[in-house]
Amino acid sequence: MKKLLILIVAAAVLSGCAIIRKPAETEAGVVDTAAWAAHKKELANFNVWSLQGRVATGQLLGWTGNLSWRQQGDAFDVRLSGPLGAGGFRAQGALDDAVVIQTKDERFVTTEPDALVERTLGWTFPLEPLRFWARGLPAPGDYDRISVNSQGRMISLEQNGWALSFPDYVEPENMPAVPRRIVLDNGETRIRLVVDRWFDVDGVSGAN
Repeated sequence: MKKLLILIVAAAVLSGCAIIRKPAETEAGVVDTAAWAAHKKELANFNVWSLQGRVATGQLLGWTGNLSWRQQGDAFDVRLSGPLGAGGFRAQGALDDAVVIQTKDERFVTTEPDALVERTLGWTFPLEPLRFWARGLPAPGDYDRISVNSQGRMISLEQNGWALSFPDYVEPENMPAVPRRIVLDNGETRIRLVVDRWFDVDGVSGAN
């Protein structure tokens, strides 16, 4: 009888330990895991889109210009142009393949577009991960920190050496909620992106 009691107590202790050790199905910085999972799924399916917006840097001699971005799956067509079309570039291709970058005077084919864009502009523009960040998603791979509100919308992220904040979202017709403003800072360059217009799969503009 005594041996049986010991076995029962031991089983209860082991069972309790198993429950205590079970990791919580939450992620640090995420208020509602289910809402985040649902929003991520919706954004992942939103992979054919375009936007028009404005970009400004916070450098001493700041740069301002217009951004046009069209994404169709992995393929993109990005145009960044300064006042009167000066100081920008056009990039076309897919990031797992060669990318063609056209400036006012030169044309390049590269597999490292971010490095070439930095050389062209004189400041860093994170072309590669921005197709994810623009939608309010982390880029593939690890990130250092994330903050997601109760609606499942990312409001801050630290990834690839950049600190990002998403202070404003819009809900265009027939589209998921997407950022209207993004602030990016890598300690050397601070970029403010304002999206004036999102476009859905059919190229019809959503109300911002």
